[in-house]
Parts: sequence; C-alpha cells; structure tokens
Amino acid sequence: MPDDMATAVCRNPRTIVVKVGSNTLTDERGALNRRYIASLADQIADLMNDEVRVILVTSAAIAAGIEILGWKTRPSDIDSLQAAASIGQAALLDAYAAEFGRRGIPVGQILLTRYDLEHEKSYANARNAFERLMELGALPLVNENDATAVDEIRYGDNDTLAALVGKMIAAERVIFLTDVDGLYDANPARDPQARRIASLDHVDEELLAAAPEGESGSAIGSGGMRTKVQAAAMLLDCGIETVICDGRRGNIVRDCLGASVPGTVFSHKEDE
Repeated sequence: MPDDMATAVCRNPRTIVVKVGSNTLTDERGALNRRYIASLADQIADLMNDEVRVILVTSAAIAAGIEILGWKTRPSDIDSLQAAASIGQAALLDAYAAEFGRRGIPVGQILLTRYDLEHEKSYANARNAFERLMELGALPLVNENDATAVDEIRYGDNDTLAALVGKMIAAERVIFLTDVDGLYDANPARDPQARRIASLDHVDEELLAAAPEGESGSAIGSGGMRTKVQAAAMLLDCGIETVICDGRRGNIVRDCLGASVPGTVFSHKEDE
C-alpha cells in the first residue's frame, strides 16, 4: 500500500468528494431517478463554476442494470450481478454524461478496485487521472469495478471507496448523500426520542454499535450507516472532514460546505 494512503499530508482547499448511494439515486421502483440526477448535476455544476473541484462517487450500477434487464428481483449469483453491473455502468454513465453535458461539463469515468489503490503504480496512475480531469474542468465519476472484480479485490461498498479517494486527493471534505439526514443516537424507527447528532470529533466502538447496517437510518445498498461511520473514522485520522446528510434536501451539496451543515459532521475540534 502506498505510504500516502496512511495519512494525508495536507488538505486541498475547495476540493470535495461527493458520494451518492443507491437509495438516493433510485425511485420507489428501484429504477434510476433521472430527475434527481438532473438536480444533483445542477448543484455540482454550480460549485464547479465557482471553482470548487468535485469528484463524484456513485452507486446504483447494479440497480440500473436490473432495470434495463427487466428483472423483478436482485439476483444472488455473482455472474448475474456482474452482468447487471456491466450493463448498468453504461446506463449510469450515459445519464450523468447527458446531464452534465447540458451544463457544459464533460464526465470522465474511473472504475476502481482494491488492487488499484493498494499497488503503487496503479494508485499513482489513478491519482494523476483525477488531477488531470479536474484540471480540465471535467467531473471524475467513480464507482467500484463490479463487472470484473472478485471478492479478493473488492471493497464491497462505495463508502469505503469514497473515503480512500478522499485521502488520495487530500480532499477538504467528503459528503455522503443518503436517504436519512444524519447519524442518530438511537434507531429513529424504533425510538421516537432519537436525536440527530450534529457533530462528532471521534469514532469509537459504542458509536459503531449504534449505527447498525440494514436498519432504518441506514442505506439499503451494499453499505449502510456503519460503513459511513467507518469511512468517517478513516478520514478523521488524516484530518479530512466528513458529512452524512439527506441527499434529497434542496441545495444540499452547497449547504454542506457552509458554516451550518444540515447533517452530521465528523471533524476534529481543532479543525473547526
């Protein structure tokens, strides 16, 4: 593993990673929500026009493939999942490229696996690709390479991938757009007294235990709230701020860069 994956030396101001999950990107039928993609493109284009450098990590390739194939349920065998991912990647890229193209922004797709970020040469190549795309005013669009990856080289969730990309480019902030408005001190579906946690400066086992996967207050995709908290802990270790927020809220991406963030912020107190 390259040495600079362990600790980011300094943060690049006005450089952010935005990760959007499958639940946020799809509608109640599980199909791609193209209206939402258009709204997200508006927000990111607005920031890029204001000279904010943005990398977008996107889920939903498998969901998009399942929609195109007309399958009623998500398959369980790896070959079918990889086929769906392959078909869905093309549809997902087309949807983003069309929306950002209307706003004058080209999209460059980067598909990654664990191998790419654990070997020095491929890691350097990926980082150089990110930097050059942003220099050119393009939007790097990132996803795990589900179509070819096997278990040994998969991350398994884009939350971890987003954190590692954030570390790679020393982002100022990584923003997780989810279907909930942050991390709660209890499961809000079970406890009406549950309160959203506005800010945290550390992650411990107790906090992880309060963020179970697969329950209300977490995403339904391959990652859940726990993987987001784990990603936040990874980013805290190198001084990068993390936000977990409701991706459907209007103007959410810009609001996450302001002084009053509508979500849960993970940040060391000395950095605030």
